Amino acid sequence: MLFGRRKPGFAKEVDKTEEVVDYFCDANDPAMNRQADNPKQEKAEIIAAADAVMNGEAAPAEEKVNLLDYMESLPEVNDPFPASEDPMIESPEEHKAQLKDGEILAEFVRERSANGLITAKKPLMKEDENMPAMLEEMFSLESCADIKEVKGNKDEYLYSDENMANNYAMIAMLVEEKDIARTMAHMIRFNAKTYPAPTPLYYFQKTPYNYTMPQIQNALRAIRSNPDTQDIKSYTTHNNIEYLYPEGIMSFKYARALAEDAETDEAGN
Repeated sequence: MLFGRRKPGFAKEVDKTEEVVDYFCDANDPAMNRQADNPKQEKAEIIAAADAVMNGEAAPAEEKVNLLDYMESLPEVNDPFPASEDPMIESPEEHKAQLKDGEILAEFVRERSANGLITAKKPLMKEDENMPAMLEEMFSLESCADIKEVKGNKDEYLYSDENMANNYAMIAMLVEEKDIARTMAHMIRFNAKTYPAPTPLYYFQKTPYNYTMPQIQNALRAIRSNPDTQDIKSYTTHNNIEYLYPEGIMSFKYARALAEDAETDEAGN
Protein backbone atom coordinates (compact mmCIF):
# COMPACT_ATOMS: atom_id res chain seq x y z
CA MET A 1 0.00 0.00 0.00
CA LEU A 2 1.21 3.49 -0.80
CA PHE A 3 0.96 4.81 2.77
CA GLY A 4 1.47 1.44 4.54
CA ARG A 5 -0.95 -0.47 6.73
CA ARG A 6 -3.54 1.66 8.49
CA LYS A 7 -3.54 1.41 12.27
CA PRO A 8 -6.69 0.61 14.19
CA GLY A 9 -8.72 3.77 14.78
CA PHE A 10 -7.09 5.55 11.82
CA ALA A 11 -10.38 5.57 9.90
CA LYS A 12 -13.74 6.06 11.55
CA GLU A 13 -16.67 4.09 10.22
CA VAL A 14 -19.61 6.38 9.67
CA ASP A 15 -23.19 5.26 10.02
CA LYS A 16 -24.69 5.87 6.56
CA THR A 17 -28.11 6.30 8.12
CA GLU A 18 -26.87 9.33 10.06
CA GLU A 19 -25.42 10.77 6.86
CA VAL A 20 -28.87 10.56 5.26
CA VAL A 21 -30.44 12.21 8.29
CA ASP A 22 -27.85 15.02 8.28
CA TYR A 23 -28.29 15.53 4.53
CA PHE A 24 -32.05 15.97 4.68
CA CYS A 25 -32.12 17.89 7.96
CA ASP A 26 -31.04 21.30 6.77
CA ALA A 27 -30.06 23.49 9.69
CA ASN A 28 -31.27 26.53 7.77
CA ASP A 29 -34.76 25.09 7.30
CA PRO A 30 -37.11 26.97 9.69
CA ALA A 31 -39.14 23.80 10.04
CA MET A 32 -36.08 21.99 11.49
CA ASN A 33 -35.25 24.72 14.01
CA ARG A 34 -38.42 24.43 16.04
CA GLN A 35 -38.24 22.97 19.59
CA ALA A 36 -39.53 19.41 19.54
CA ASP A 37 -41.51 18.09 22.54
CA ASN A 38 -39.34 14.98 22.65
CA PRO A 39 -36.09 15.55 20.66
CA LYS A 40 -34.78 11.99 21.25
CA GLN A 41 -38.02 10.43 20.09
CA GLU A 42 -38.21 12.72 17.03
CA LYS A 43 -34.65 11.92 15.99
CA ALA A 44 -35.34 8.22 16.43
CA GLU A 45 -38.34 8.55 14.14
CA ILE A 46 -36.28 10.38 11.52
CA ILE A 47 -33.54 7.70 11.72
CA ALA A 48 -36.16 4.97 11.33
CA ALA A 49 -37.56 6.71 8.24
CA ALA A 50 -34.04 7.07 6.83
CA ASP A 51 -33.39 3.36 7.44
CA ALA A 52 -36.51 2.57 5.42
CA VAL A 53 -35.23 4.70 2.52
CA MET A 54 -31.76 3.10 2.67
CA ASN A 55 -33.24 -0.41 2.70
CA GLY A 56 -35.65 0.32 -0.14
CA GLU A 57 -38.65 -0.09 2.08
CA ALA A 58 -41.75 2.05 1.54
CA ALA A 59 -43.01 3.98 4.53
CA PRO A 60 -46.48 3.10 5.79
CA ALA A 61 -49.20 5.05 4.05
CA GLU A 62 -50.34 6.78 7.26
CA GLU A 63 -46.80 8.07 7.92
CA LYS A 64 -46.35 9.69 4.49
CA VAL A 65 -46.22 13.47 4.60
CA ASN A 66 -48.64 15.38 2.42
CA LEU A 67 -46.54 17.84 0.40
CA LEU A 68 -49.25 20.52 0.32
CA ASP A 69 -49.71 20.30 4.09
CA TYR A 70 -45.96 20.60 4.58
CA MET A 71 -45.74 23.64 2.29
CA GLU A 72 -48.59 25.33 4.17
CA SER A 73 -46.84 24.70 7.50
CA LEU A 74 -43.72 26.61 6.45
CA PRO A 75 -43.45 30.20 7.76
CA GLU A 76 -43.99 33.03 5.30
CA VAL A 77 -40.80 34.78 4.19
CA ASN A 78 -40.15 37.69 1.87
CA ASP A 79 -39.38 36.75 -1.73
CA PRO A 80 -35.59 37.21 -2.13
CA PHE A 81 -36.13 37.71 -5.87
CA PRO A 82 -39.01 40.19 -6.29
CA ALA A 83 -40.20 41.00 -9.79
CA SER A 84 -37.95 43.64 -11.25
CA GLU A 85 -39.35 46.80 -12.78
CA ASP A 86 -37.04 47.67 -15.64
CA PRO A 87 -37.22 51.45 -16.17
CA MET A 88 -35.83 50.92 -19.69
CA ILE A 89 -38.97 49.07 -20.85
CA GLU A 90 -41.63 51.54 -21.98
CA SER A 91 -45.34 50.87 -22.07
CA PRO A 92 -47.13 51.41 -25.42
CA GLU A 93 -48.71 54.57 -24.01
CA GLU A 94 -45.33 55.98 -22.95
CA HIS A 95 -43.83 55.12 -26.33
CA LYS A 96 -46.66 56.82 -28.20
CA ALA A 97 -46.43 59.91 -25.98
CA GLN A 98 -42.81 60.40 -27.08
CA LEU A 99 -43.57 60.24 -30.80
CA LYS A 100 -44.09 63.22 -33.04
CA ASP A 101 -47.38 63.58 -34.89
CA GLY A 102 -45.72 62.58 -38.15
CA GLU A 103 -44.30 59.43 -36.55
CA ILE A 104 -47.71 58.48 -35.15
CA LEU A 105 -49.17 58.78 -38.65
CA ALA A 106 -46.33 56.66 -40.05
CA GLU A 107 -47.03 53.89 -37.54
CA PHE A 108 -50.67 53.91 -38.59
CA VAL A 109 -49.66 53.53 -42.26
CA ARG A 110 -47.17 50.74 -41.41
CA GLU A 111 -49.81 48.77 -39.51
CA ARG A 112 -52.20 48.92 -42.47
CA SER A 113 -49.44 47.99 -44.91
CA ALA A 114 -48.59 44.95 -42.79
CA ASN A 115 -52.21 43.86 -43.31
CA GLY A 116 -52.00 44.36 -47.09
CA LEU A 117 -53.82 47.71 -47.11
CA ILE A 118 -52.88 51.07 -48.57
CA THR A 119 -54.04 54.34 -46.95
CA ALA A 120 -55.91 56.92 -49.00
CA LYS A 121 -55.11 60.57 -48.24
CA LYS A 122 -58.56 62.12 -48.75
CA PRO A 123 -60.26 60.26 -45.88
CA LEU A 124 -57.34 61.24 -43.62
CA MET A 125 -57.83 64.91 -44.49
CA LYS A 126 -61.47 64.69 -43.42
CA GLU A 127 -60.58 63.16 -40.06
CA ASP A 128 -58.11 65.80 -38.84
CA GLU A 129 -57.68 69.43 -39.88
CA ASN A 130 -53.99 69.21 -38.92
CA MET A 131 -53.39 66.34 -41.35
CA PRO A 132 -51.52 68.45 -43.98
CA ALA A 133 -48.96 69.48 -41.33
CA MET A 134 -48.68 65.87 -40.09
CA LEU A 135 -48.06 64.61 -43.63
CA GLU A 136 -45.43 67.27 -44.25
CA GLU A 137 -43.69 66.39 -40.99
CA MET A 138 -43.84 62.65 -41.71
CA PHE A 139 -42.17 63.00 -45.10
CA SER A 140 -39.47 65.24 -43.60
CA LEU A 141 -38.44 62.76 -40.86
CA GLU A 142 -35.67 60.25 -41.49
CA SER A 143 -37.45 57.79 -39.17
CA CYS A 144 -40.35 57.75 -41.64
CA ALA A 145 -38.32 57.22 -44.81
CA ASP A 146 -40.10 53.92 -45.48
CA ILE A 147 -43.43 55.69 -46.06
CA LYS A 148 -44.07 56.05 -49.78
CA GLU A 149 -47.00 57.21 -51.88
CA VAL A 150 -48.55 55.99 -55.10
CA LYS A 151 -50.78 58.24 -57.19
CA GLY A 152 -54.03 57.10 -58.70
CA ASN A 153 -56.66 58.87 -60.76
CA LYS A 154 -58.96 59.35 -57.77
CA ASP A 155 -56.55 59.83 -54.83
CA GLU A 156 -53.00 59.45 -53.53
CA TYR A 157 -52.21 56.47 -51.32
CA LEU A 158 -49.66 55.86 -48.58
CA TYR A 159 -47.83 52.63 -47.77
CA SER A 160 -44.66 51.39 -46.07
CA ASP A 161 -42.16 49.77 -48.42
CA GLU A 162 -40.87 47.79 -45.43
CA ASN A 163 -44.21 45.97 -45.21
CA MET A 164 -45.44 46.12 -48.80
CA ALA A 165 -43.72 45.73 -52.18
CA ASN A 166 -43.93 48.71 -54.52
CA ASN A 167 -45.68 46.70 -57.22
CA TYR A 168 -48.21 45.32 -54.76
CA ALA A 169 -48.95 48.90 -53.68
CA MET A 170 -49.56 49.80 -57.32
CA ILE A 171 -51.94 46.84 -57.73
CA ALA A 172 -53.70 47.71 -54.48
CA MET A 173 -54.19 51.26 -55.71
CA LEU A 174 -55.72 50.08 -58.99
CA VAL A 175 -58.02 47.65 -57.19
CA GLU A 176 -58.97 50.34 -54.66
CA GLU A 177 -60.00 52.73 -57.44
CA LYS A 178 -62.06 50.01 -59.13
CA ASP A 179 -60.77 50.97 -62.59
CA ILE A 180 -60.80 47.45 -64.01
CA ALA A 181 -59.75 48.38 -67.56
CA ARG A 182 -56.78 50.41 -66.35
CA THR A 183 -55.83 47.68 -63.88
CA MET A 184 -55.86 45.01 -66.57
CA ALA A 185 -53.82 47.09 -69.04
CA HIS A 186 -51.23 47.90 -66.38
CA MET A 187 -50.79 44.28 -65.30
CA ILE A 188 -50.66 42.96 -68.88
CA ARG A 189 -47.79 45.34 -69.63
CA PHE A 190 -46.10 44.66 -66.30
CA ASN A 191 -46.20 40.85 -66.71
CA ALA A 192 -44.87 41.04 -70.28
CA LYS A 193 -42.01 43.30 -69.25
CA THR A 194 -41.10 41.61 -65.94
CA TYR A 195 -41.33 37.83 -66.45
CA PRO A 196 -41.88 37.98 -69.54
CA ALA A 197 -45.27 36.32 -70.00
CA PRO A 198 -48.63 36.98 -71.64
CA THR A 199 -51.57 37.21 -69.25
CA PRO A 200 -54.52 34.82 -69.40
CA LEU A 201 -57.97 36.31 -68.83
CA TYR A 202 -58.62 34.03 -65.83
CA TYR A 203 -55.63 35.67 -64.10
CA PHE A 204 -57.94 38.56 -63.13
CA GLN A 205 -60.42 36.25 -61.44
CA LYS A 206 -57.81 35.49 -58.78
CA THR A 207 -56.77 37.44 -55.67
CA PRO A 208 -56.27 40.38 -55.24
CA TYR A 209 -58.52 41.27 -58.21
CA ASN A 210 -61.41 38.84 -57.77
CA TYR A 211 -63.18 40.17 -60.87
CA THR A 212 -66.09 38.24 -62.37
CA MET A 213 -65.86 37.16 -66.02
CA PRO A 214 -68.58 39.67 -67.07
CA GLN A 215 -66.52 42.46 -65.42
CA ILE A 216 -63.40 41.26 -67.26
CA GLN A 217 -65.19 41.14 -70.63
CA ASN A 218 -66.61 44.65 -70.12
CA ALA A 219 -63.15 45.96 -69.22
CA LEU A 220 -61.67 44.24 -72.27
CA ARG A 221 -64.17 46.04 -74.52
CA ALA A 222 -63.20 49.33 -72.84
CA ILE A 223 -59.49 48.57 -73.45
CA ARG A 224 -60.08 47.92 -77.15
CA SER A 225 -62.04 51.16 -77.57
CA ASN A 226 -59.55 53.35 -75.66
CA PRO A 227 -56.81 54.98 -77.82
CA ASP A 228 -54.36 54.78 -74.87
CA THR A 229 -54.62 50.99 -74.65
CA GLN A 230 -54.62 50.00 -78.32
CA ASP A 231 -51.35 48.12 -77.76
CA ILE A 232 -53.18 45.38 -75.79
CA LYS A 233 -53.74 42.40 -78.09
CA SER A 234 -55.10 38.91 -77.56
CA TYR A 235 -54.33 35.35 -78.63
CA THR A 236 -56.44 32.23 -78.12
CA THR A 237 -54.58 28.94 -77.54
CA HIS A 238 -55.38 25.50 -78.99
CA ASN A 239 -57.53 24.71 -75.92
CA ASN A 240 -59.51 27.96 -76.22
CA ILE A 241 -57.79 29.99 -73.44
CA GLU A 242 -57.50 33.70 -74.24
CA TYR A 243 -54.19 35.42 -73.45
CA LEU A 244 -53.42 39.16 -73.55
CA TYR A 245 -50.10 40.82 -74.37
CA PRO A 246 -48.79 44.36 -75.13
CA GLU A 247 -47.75 44.64 -78.76
CA GLY A 248 -45.02 47.20 -78.09
CA ILE A 249 -43.30 45.02 -75.49
CA MET A 250 -43.89 41.48 -76.79
CA SER A 251 -44.24 40.22 -80.37
CA PHE A 252 -47.18 38.08 -81.47
CA LYS A 253 -44.93 35.04 -82.16
CA TYR A 254 -43.29 35.26 -78.74
CA ALA A 255 -46.64 35.70 -76.96
CA ARG A 256 -48.12 32.75 -78.87
CA ALA A 257 -45.20 30.48 -78.05
CA LEU A 258 -45.28 31.36 -74.34
CA ALA A 259 -49.05 30.95 -74.14
CA GLU A 260 -49.01 27.56 -75.87
CA ASP A 261 -46.14 26.37 -73.66
CA ALA A 262 -48.03 27.48 -70.55
CA GLU A 263 -51.15 25.56 -71.57
CA THR A 264 -49.12 22.47 -72.53
CA ASP A 265 -47.42 22.52 -69.11
CA GLU A 266 -50.80 23.00 -67.45
CA ALA A 267 -52.26 20.01 -69.31
CA GLY A 268 -49.21 17.91 -68.37
CA ASN A 269 -49.70 18.64 -64.68
